[in-house]
Amino acid sequence: MMFLNIITPCSRPENLFRISSSINIPRENYRWIVVFDAEQITNTKLIPDNCEYFVHKDPKSIVGNAQRNYALDMITEGHVYFNDDDTLIHPYLWKNVNDLDNHDFISFMQLTKNGKIRLLGNQVGFEKTDSHNFIVDSKIIKDKRWVLDRYQADGIFAGECYKDSKSPLYLPLTLSIYNMLKQ
Repeated sequence: MMFLNIITPCSRPENLFRISSSINIPRENYRWIVVFDAEQITNTKLIPDNCEYFVHKDPKSIVGNAQRNYALDMITEGHVYFNDDDTLIHPYLWKNVNDLDNHDFISFMQLTKNGKIRLLGNQVGFEKTDSHNFIVDSKIIKDKRWVLDRYQADGIFAGECYKDSKSPLYLPLTLSIYNMLKQ
């Protein structure tokens, strides 16, 4: 059974409890790492008890890339899934991936909030992959990290991991909804 490290870079802590309630994974099968883009945490009442939380600020970073890298430095085993602070974990994600731990890269479809296909997930790389429509084994991440100052760093990172993948799997299923919590 898969162990999933969920990484959430955070500048919108008001969404954390909604994200927490979307995690329908048995507690022993995940670790949720939230990294605040801040110098310090001012309100711990917004932090659910099922996450580990940290602070990390880097002025060279945009859109949570330094926070993702900070969390990656703490992971030693299992698979990694990036869940931004403006989206929820899809209700069918876990039931479709929980026994796929023999695959080192898993990609899937992503919809917009209005139900239109945003990404098919069958191609991986620059401007073809979102942070939320792939799962990668930490063994192939190694020292790969997100480019700090690139908005498209998700596709770049995913492409680098995919190149080293030995057992990739594409699931032609919608298991991600883009920016679900964004106003």
